[in-house]
Amino acid sequence: MNTQNRTIILWSLVGLLIVAGVVTLFISMSGPKEEGTELEAIYTNAALTFSAQQLTLQADLLSATPNPALSSPTPTFTLFPSPTLGTPPTAFATSALPAASTCDNSAYLSDVTIPDNTAVTAGQTFTKTWKVSNTGTCTWSATYQIIFISGEVMGGKATPIGAVVAPGQSVDVSVALTAPAKAGTMTGTWRLSNDKSQAFGTLLTVVVNVGNTAATVSVSPTGATSTSTATATATATATATATPPTPDP
Repeated sequence: MNTQNRTIILWSLVGLLIVAGVVTLFISMSGPKEEGTELEAIYTNAALTFSAQQLTLQADLLSATPNPALSSPTPTFTLFPSPTLGTPPTAFATSALPAASTCDNSAYLSDVTIPDNTAVTAGQTFTKTWKVSNTGTCTWSATYQIIFISGEVMGGKATPIGAVVAPGQSVDVSVALTAPAKAGTMTGTWRLSNDKSQAFGTLLTVVVNVGNTAATVSVSPTGATSTSTATATATATATATATPPTPDP
């Protein structure tokens, strides 16, 4: 209850008390009183006193500090806590990867030597040559190389292309190889590399069929039989029979 309302109630009480006092004084100073008039004045005075007491009581109740135990509790709303999310994974650091060439590129055109599945003998040396085209935007220097990637290396080593190749031009790139001692189909994968040791362009493959070579010759007294066997990708057998000439009588 604010101070202004409380002041109004107190002044109202004071006014009632003053009125009650004036009425009582007026009655007591008047002439001879009749019994009914005296009783009426007493009742009036009692009523005014009771009214003043009621107003005082109401003022005390209004100004009294409210009891927390009796007042209606204010509902408290508790929001559900937001779930704690884990720290998002750190983005993969692409800067740690080798920078890819943005201008070097190549395309395979053809096999110049040793087409795929060429038959060679174990230990045979040969030169594999590919024709490739510069499909990038940078000019290749003579230090660009043909390098081994996977498969059978067959004794090959990284070899410079040995020529300057502008975009749109083609060049023959070669590597010296030696067929392994084991028989079977051997495949090696190679690729071009720039002067920063970054591989680029299409893969270049060499595929050879390695075989063994053997020769056997047999001769009998009554006739000569010669058998020759050569093994590369298959075995061929040739038999020749020779009859010695009959002596002259």
